[in-house]
Amino acid sequence: MKKCLFIGLLGLITLSGLAQNRIVLLRDTTRLNLSLPKLEQKYPPAFARVVGQTGVFAQHGRMFMDTLNTRNQLFFTFIERNKKRLPFPGIMLQTQEYIRPDGTYDWVICEFSGRDMTPEQESQFLQLVSEWYEQHPYPFRTKTGFRWAGMTILGSVPQKRIARQGPGIISTLEAAEKTNRPDTVTFLAFANLGLKTIPDVVYRFSRLKEIDLSKNELHELPARLTADIPTLRKLSLLYNAIPDDSVFFTRNKHLQALNLQGNRLTRIPSSVRLNRRLESLWLGNNGLKELNIKSLRSLRQLNDLNLYNAGLTQLPKTIGRLKHVKVLDLYHNKLTQLPRELGRMKRLEQLAISHNDLKDLPQSLAKLKHLQILYAHHNRLSRLPDEFHRLHNLHILDLGYNWITVVPNVLGKLPSLEELTLNNNNLQEFPAVLLSIRGLKKVYMSSNPLFGREAMTSPYASQLKQLEANNIQVTY
Repeated sequence: MKKCLFIGLLGLITLSGLAQNRIVLLRDTTRLNLSLPKLEQKYPPAFARVVGQTGVFAQHGRMFMDTLNTRNQLFFTFIERNKKRLPFPGIMLQTQEYIRPDGTYDWVICEFSGRDMTPEQESQFLQLVSEWYEQHPYPFRTKTGFRWAGMTILGSVPQKRIARQGPGIISTLEAAEKTNRPDTVTFLAFANLGLKTIPDVVYRFSRLKEIDLSKNELHELPARLTADIPTLRKLSLLYNAIPDDSVFFTRNKHLQALNLQGNRLTRIPSSVRLNRRLESLWLGNNGLKELNIKSLRSLRQLNDLNLYNAGLTQLPKTIGRLKHVKVLDLYHNKLTQLPRELGRMKRLEQLAISHNDLKDLPQSLAKLKHLQILYAHHNRLSRLPDEFHRLHNLHILDLGYNWITVVPNVLGKLPSLEELTLNNNNLQEFPAVLLSIRGLKKVYMSSNPLFGREAMTSPYASQLKQLEANNIQVTY
């Protein structure tokens, strides 16, 4: 571990208590005569484990979960903005926060691992963490204060390139230039080569089915790729630097999968529609200012649309025109509501709307008769539409990390439901409706005020045993 440093949120922290908020490394607590057991006795856990004990989650369930979600997003934004101040990427930071009743921090005990830091690097890193805590107290008051533990990895560790091998695969420019049997090559694995342009050697191969150009430094996708390689089925340009108006295709009927995630797109490239047989389109991790469905309407084979972390604040009503899409990924956006027209996507089988700011789901989702999987965790949902009983094919429903205090009775009317997640909500009573879901096989209810290690000695033990007697795997 590193040399002891003791840095405050408003400057250097001293034992005389000149700063209100304090941060210290775990290894230094003994030297500073700081008793963790006494702190834990003073500050109860956010999720009280003892039946009858009221923790901050039970008191401020909605606000608390909303605060956690918001803080996570703000923290990663803060780190991204200050990533040049990290000593190195891949630091694992573990914290134990002791929060006063007014929301400020009494102590923050931190521990980190990764490569060894110099004293100067450690000082800079702890100063960065201190700035975060100074700027982000909890926005609500409690009677006793509380404690909260967290863990995260700061920065991505650059991975060593591993050349893909196998029949028909070429992974280096040198091998591509030297081969005397280009007709046998079906896959060019050119990820992580530092390419700024697509090399001409690519066009040697007349029978290519897949090209992986991920994690390079490309600024343009030329139309020549689809024009000169008529056998190309899959194309990945994940994590390059391609901006708007630099994506070009020729009209074709051979490209089936296109990955443009992690570029510099603010809209769907209009030329995407020229890939008439496209089945899978991934546009996540861009900064889309709008979602122009007109660019996709002609893609009648499109069944997989990925908009993960695409910067979306709303979905257009025209989303309902994508009637052939079966899988829609809207994870990690900033959606506060869903348009009712979403219910017109008749073939939708999997819908992922987690990590947004949704308070309600539209009744029209009940029209998705083929829907099998719904991921809606990490939102602000407290109820479900009664019309959901019409989702006869729904197998998996994830409602974790929401604001649910009473489990909706409509769940008992879902005949195909097999897996249900309710963890990290604010359940105030045992969800008796679970006993009426005939096909239920798994249910997750951990991190709710009612459930913890003492669940089997609580008043709800008999119901939990009844669930288990029905061969249901219960996590509490």
